[in-house]
Amino acid sequence: MEWQPPAASPPSAEELAAYVGPKADVYRPRFERFSRRGETRFEFSWNWPAFFAGGWWYLYRKMYWWAVLDIGMSILFGWTVFVPLLWAAVRAITGDYLYFLQADRKIRDARPPSFAAAPSGDTSHLALLAREGGVHAWVPWVAVAGILLVVLLGSFLFAILADAIPPLRDLWPRGPGRWT
Repeated sequence: MEWQPPAASPPSAEELAAYVGPKADVYRPRFERFSRRGETRFEFSWNWPAFFAGGWWYLYRKMYWWAVLDIGMSILFGWTVFVPLLWAAVRAITGDYLYFLQADRKIRDARPPSFAAAPSGDTSHLALLAREGGVHAWVPWVAVAGILLVVLLGSFLFAILADAIPPLRDLWPRGPGRWT
């Protein structure tokens, strides 16, 4: 008979707090619902930041593959009205669960091989989890700068098109003044 390591225990509250970072108290009750019956299973939850921020939320929470998928879906189906709203609702419903699965996997991978359970009070283990998890503080700033850049470029492009296309020029006649 071959030796098999014991099944790893679920992440402890201490490990989840180290991994999630600043909003650990918000995510802890949500994560407990996903594993309360002793097994990992999906339960309905709603995440407003995931609904509104889209791929930016995934990047903020270091969920890179989901961010790529979300941005790809936005590029492919963003021109429709219904699909982006449906995708946002799916993202809001599944966001917490996907984040829990990632946290669970990363925490188990970060544990030393000899430990099936969390090494209690191991500051190096918790520091590793804080580095692996947490959030990217730069993401909100880049998102705001990107949105402002898109608005600015859109306004600039519209101003150029309004002058270049005669029917658009007639929609906004210029008033008398020094700059006409």
